[in-house]
Amino acid sequence: MKRFRTASFPGGSFATLMLLVAVAGCANQDASPGLEAITAPAFDAHLRFLSSDLLEGRAPGTRGSELAASYIANQFALAGLVPALGDSSFRQSVPLVAWTPEARLAFRAPGGASFRPRYGDEFVAWSEDTTGTADVDSELVFVGYGIHAPEWGWDDYKDVDVSGRVLLVLASDPGPWVPGRFRSDTLTYYGLSAYKLEEAARRGAAAVIFVHTPETVGVGWSVIRSSLMRERVGLYSESDSGVTPLRAWVNQDAAEQVVSMASLGFSTLLETARSDKFRPVPTGVRVSASLRNATRRFVDFNVVGLLPGSDPQLAREVVLFTAHYDHLGIGEAVDSDSIYNGTYDNASGVAMLLCLAEAFGRLPRRPARSILFLAVTAEESGLLGSRYYVDNPLVPLARSIANVNLDGVNLWGATEDVTVLGAERSSVREAAVQAARAENLRLEGDHSPEQGYLYRSDQFSFMRAGVPAIMVGHGLDFIGRMPGWGEQMVQEYIDLSYHKPDDEYDPDFDLRGAVQQGRFAFRIGLGLANGPDRPVWRDGDEFRDVPR
Repeated sequence: MKRFRTASFPGGSFATLMLLVAVAGCANQDASPGLEAITAPAFDAHLRFLSSDLLEGRAPGTRGSELAASYIANQFALAGLVPALGDSSFRQSVPLVAWTPEARLAFRAPGGASFRPRYGDEFVAWSEDTTGTADVDSELVFVGYGIHAPEWGWDDYKDVDVSGRVLLVLASDPGPWVPGRFRSDTLTYYGLSAYKLEEAARRGAAAVIFVHTPETVGVGWSVIRSSLMRERVGLYSESDSGVTPLRAWVNQDAAEQVVSMASLGFSTLLETARSDKFRPVPTGVRVSASLRNATRRFVDFNVVGLLPGSDPQLAREVVLFTAHYDHLGIGEAVDSDSIYNGTYDNASGVAMLLCLAEAFGRLPRRPARSILFLAVTAEESGLLGSRYYVDNPLVPLARSIANVNLDGVNLWGATEDVTVLGAERSSVREAAVQAARAENLRLEGDHSPEQGYLYRSDQFSFMRAGVPAIMVGHGLDFIGRMPGWGEQMVQEYIDLSYHKPDDEYDPDFDLRGAVQQGRFAFRIGLGLANGPDRPVWRDGDEFRDVPR
């Protein structure tokens, strides 16, 4: 084959010039056919089915999950997507293991007094040891927040040997109470239970017991109970290395009783933990715990569809839209209702994902880059579906330029603002700014940074893998409502409906806000897919140098 020399121009080759011209053409494409596909009736139809009792709460490994996966795959096909696996299937198999625990927990003081908290009412426990058993008999050591963060000048362990011990750990991080440390009211990764478990495992702890207090956790004990007093699900692995055998939560009343057995005051311990001078406190209290798991292995599915890009070079890169389709299934009855439908969390996100697939499929000219639509399983069990995808990507992460996640879509009406979590951490923010301007919405950041929502949904799996990621939420400044009404509605949802059977479909939902949120997300994805540059992390961000 003959090779021809291309003409040059300032800043690059002729091929590069042609690429920029093609991208500019895509950037100026008419978005209206896609925007017109994002309607309240279309969203409502998906939402009504996905959150119906027929799907039985969509717990992984159940008939309801299978029905949801089949529905999503069919809708992807109808939208014109192609299987990303390179065959006829839209499904990526995710190997899972489930445990149904039976637990016992007892505390014995040095003088012989004992305390046995009530399972469910005062403690919950679980283990991810695939042997199915966990037995502990060791001393309880209070380790404050259980954080070792050199970059913040913080070390709760102070090189104290805690191997073989049971650790009593506070939730969250001390940022709100220690000026100049961590990120003040914005929860950091160090405040997550997942990090604390990893750190405890590195130090050889026999068990970790978290203390639930409303001010540090943000949800009531009933949410902890409903989430953990059921079959637990994890990614199946032949190896159990790095697993802390026993994990538990105790409520504040139980924690206060336990530390009083060591002649300690809970409020005093809490205060000392909020100092960088803190050192682990051996309590002398003996912990005796046992757990027996009934285990089962099964396969669930991520559902993945691809809209190939139009540019011969840039089509190798993808923008990922994600939403989790699982919820809690059938559980403890509340007011005679035992189906945890998960309408807002997260049938709404998947319904919008399907609307977005249809919207991009309607564009007369496809975006320059490809769009990958990923409905993931087992988010409620620890972001398992997205974690599995990141470890087994269908498009290499080096070619995955950004993730836009949907977890909770506005069901209460039109707003003047829109929320994006994580946009400030990368140049994805520029696409969000442009999208908000186009939709005449005021762009807002995280309204509850102390709750760490950025780390609690599937965008975090991609962030940890070095992919710039955001979660598109909705605004709280509702048109025609009094100031504060939006905050009140969200708090009522958390108090009355979050992870409860009451999170169910209502034909009176006002879906104007859902349409706003969907159009906004569509514009972000389109801007990223057609942009001349890949998004990059901001200087100094903790994920900037993560290799992909």
